[in-house]
Amino acid sequence: YLGGMKQLDAVLEAPFAAASAVRHARIFHPHGVLARGHAELVSSWWPTQGQVPVTVRLSRGIGLPAMLPDFLGVAVRLHLSVGPWDILLVTAHGRVPVLLSPARSWSGAHYSSVTAFRTREHPDLRWVVAEPEAGLPESADADALADSGTLRFGLSLKSAGGEVAPAGQLVVETLPGDGERPAFDPVLNCPAEVDMWPGWIAAARRAAYRGSRAGRHAQSE
Repeated sequence: YLGGMKQLDAVLEAPFAAASAVRHARIFHPHGVLARGHAELVSSWWPTQGQVPVTVRLSRGIGLPAMLPDFLGVAVRLHLSVGPWDILLVTAHGRVPVLLSPARSWSGAHYSSVTAFRTREHPDLRWVVAEPEAGLPESADADALADSGTLRFGLSLKSAGGEVAPAGQLVVETLPGDGERPAFDPVLNCPAEVDMWPGWIAAARRAAYRGSRAGRHAQSE
């Protein structure tokens, strides 16, 4: 088993490293807007409840021209007392959180973690989903975010059966730009009591993110 995992890592890591080196940036979501804010976590599903500081990066997935639909991403780092938890949200079908869907505007999109999570206390699978509530521009241009003021997303947890439970709110308060580039990694930065599902996606992501960081000489944080 370990030998197979190492082979998978090698197969995935090399092309991501090469592509990032050529592009001098991330393969996906290469350019975006870095922001600060907080999350109000109200569900017992979270490792902690209450107000948690966050670092957020909003970006276009492929980097297509702003007038074209793209896979819009919202990378969220929850700064928990036990360490950072990176949750990567991307535009997806409103009813099917695993079905990626390009969007024409930040305000009209549905965002999903795509991969599911389960915890020791809550073993049923849950997807983290976010719905725009206020401040998001009616375009898919990343540059338009800088002039939008406070951005608000409603956070929910969606089950495999389609049930949706309120989970809190994400508030993006400051948008300083993209000069600072933390390396979001949903596999490396995840609480010990939380598991990503399915496991093979976590393994694939681990290798891909490691390769991407190596290709652009970025350090994990």
